[in-house]
Amino acid sequence: MDGPASVYAPARGPGSWNFDWLLPEAATRVYSLGRWAFVDALRLAGASGRRVLLPEFICREVLAALAEVEAKPVYYPVSPGLGLAADPGALPEAKAVVAVDYFGFPQNLAPFEEYCRRTGAVLIEDNAHGALSRDGSGVPLGGRAPLGVFSPRKTVSIPDGGALAVNAANRFPPLPGPLPFTGRTPGLASFGKRRALRTIATGLGPRWTLRVIGLLRALRRLKDGRELPAPDPDGERRIPIPPEPGPAQRHGFPQDPDSEVRRRRSLYAFCAERLVGTAARPVFKELPEGTSPYGFPFRAAPEDLASIEAALAAEGLFSLPWPDLPNEVSPRAPAHYRNIRLVHFQW
Repeated sequence: MDGPASVYAPARGPGSWNFDWLLPEAATRVYSLGRWAFVDALRLAGASGRRVLLPEFICREVLAALAEVEAKPVYYPVSPGLGLAADPGALPEAKAVVAVDYFGFPQNLAPFEEYCRRTGAVLIEDNAHGALSRDGSGVPLGGRAPLGVFSPRKTVSIPDGGALAVNAANRFPPLPGPLPFTGRTPGLASFGKRRALRTIATGLGPRWTLRVIGLLRALRRLKDGRELPAPDPDGERRIPIPPEPGPAQRHGFPQDPDSEVRRRRSLYAFCAERLVGTAARPVFKELPEGTSPYGFPFRAAPEDLASIEAALAAEGLFSLPWPDLPNEVSPRAPAHYRNIRLVHFQW
């Protein structure tokens, strides 16, 4: 499944890289969370107090960024293949439209670009899941639209991290100056312990990496009685921490990018092999060259989940549901929004 040994430029410094290295031609700014990057993207797009077109299939926490600028969400449907499930010419007008690179796989931007030509909307590429992914032409995801939003903490081992890339600087006012690296991330001590375990497990190969991930999540399930952390009741209205990034980001991100891409692609292949013969249906038919997957997403009917989880448990793994849908969408969500499970590769 892996492509060329290296499709990325050399990392800055031994075993680390800085976010602006990924898109050297873009104006970039880093934050504590991707949601704060999304706030500035909406402001640059002129969407404050205006309508923003979002996919129905999205995490409810994204709405906190819209609340920050008093924007109104308007939703478009998403197909089982996670593309736009509507005629771009029939979508309502909005000041900005968001296209999501789900799980680090490249979204087809052509229908969104058609919509923007018709309406004058600004396209924002939400690449929270794939900070090291590239499309079939080698362009980094998040660098294919005028504005790109990232959440590097979901890709590399850092306790916090969000970023905004302005890829069409001539269209927008200059970004504000860089935020000071003064943020403090809750749970930093436990992050250090997880990172130490991750380093040990990664050296033992993909099987043990996933087993340690599964162990950590199983301990949380035993402690809290939940598959996922309890949702924040104010998650659609409030971003839980200030925008300033933590000091760890000042020195770059700790993983070599080529190694991290290889690790994730190996884990994806490992999961695909282990689920052959089960009723699990991979969301994507193949792993494109250049894709650095966030995890292994698959679909499962409720009646098949027990046998699939048993197959995963034999390797010390389990899956989690994704996403926690917006309150407005959840009551009317079709089945293909509800039956996706994910074996996470980040911890």
